[in-house]
Amino acid sequence: MISDKKQEIRTRPCPDCYICGIKGQPLYQDLQDRLFGAPGRWDLKKCPNPECGLVWMDPMPIEEDIGKAYETYYTHEEETNRRNGNVKKTICRQFLRKLYVLLRFFAGLDRQWRRVYMMYLDHIQPGRLLEIGCGNGQRLSSFQSRGWMVEGQEVDQKAARQVYRNFGIKMYLDKLERLDLQRWNYDAIIMNHVIEHVHDPVGLLKECRRLLKPGGLLVAITPNVKSRGHRVFGSCWRDLDPPRHLRLFSVNTLRQLGQQAGFTKVHSWTTAANAEIIARGSLEIMQIGRHDMLRSPGLVLSMKALYFQLFSSLTILLDKCSGEECVLRAVK
Repeated sequence: MISDKKQEIRTRPCPDCYICGIKGQPLYQDLQDRLFGAPGRWDLKKCPNPECGLVWMDPMPIEEDIGKAYETYYTHEEETNRRNGNVKKTICRQFLRKLYVLLRFFAGLDRQWRRVYMMYLDHIQPGRLLEIGCGNGQRLSSFQSRGWMVEGQEVDQKAARQVYRNFGIKMYLDKLERLDLQRWNYDAIIMNHVIEHVHDPVGLLKECRRLLKPGGLLVAITPNVKSRGHRVFGSCWRDLDPPRHLRLFSVNTLRQLGQQAGFTKVHSWTTAANAEIIARGSLEIMQIGRHDMLRSPGLVLSMKALYFQLFSSLTILLDKCSGEECVLRAVK
């Protein structure tokens, strides 16, 4: 029982699959927030339908209280590296970094990472773009420097204020469905690791479709619940992230969301571009029960995560659905 009722996150029962309506089966129980220390213990269920496999929280935080899970979220802080003054470790770290850069270059990982970071719009003619859940605004700033007319949406007031202060980008502060923006206004809408945080993902995608111009493009990236990382790390997989990740999707379930939202051309695939980041957090959770996203990893942990990245990049050549993240590309 949580003693501080003001901090307690209230929940509601959520026994059935959001996509196909089948009663879920227990997957993990009694998980805690391993990233930011939000209160509560959380259970996850999985849809037994082999054509679905959606994973979700049951009970699920109610919308009125979910903000309590973001009070110490990473978008509120400037990223800093906590350096160790040991000279030998510093030299080793510099060597490791050079080796890492070479390995990424020869394995083609940098090109993959850039494509993901630019939401697979790097070869698209610039137009009017909206990023939903834009966080600290770094991605929007990159699009702006490439000629896009950019706007951002956030429900987090601290993050929205930081984006406007740092980049002067126009921001909308509220849930997208409540903003009542002008329809047919955008050439592209992007969301990176957002859809797993919302209570009604189909409703969000329908609103995106309304806002897109005819022929407009939606690109969403989200954790892949059927990834190699989830298979390897199980309940320690970083992207379970209770209580913020309400539902976790796969290629099939993400494609079904796009179709239910009314998009005519829907494609979904996975990428291993960020496997190292996921592995680093998952390994730390396995070792000490939590992961500090702003702390520089040690040498051994860095090498293990790099190995996982390289192996995942090879695995995805044989198993196209094994990447750590799913990509949804939908055309209005």
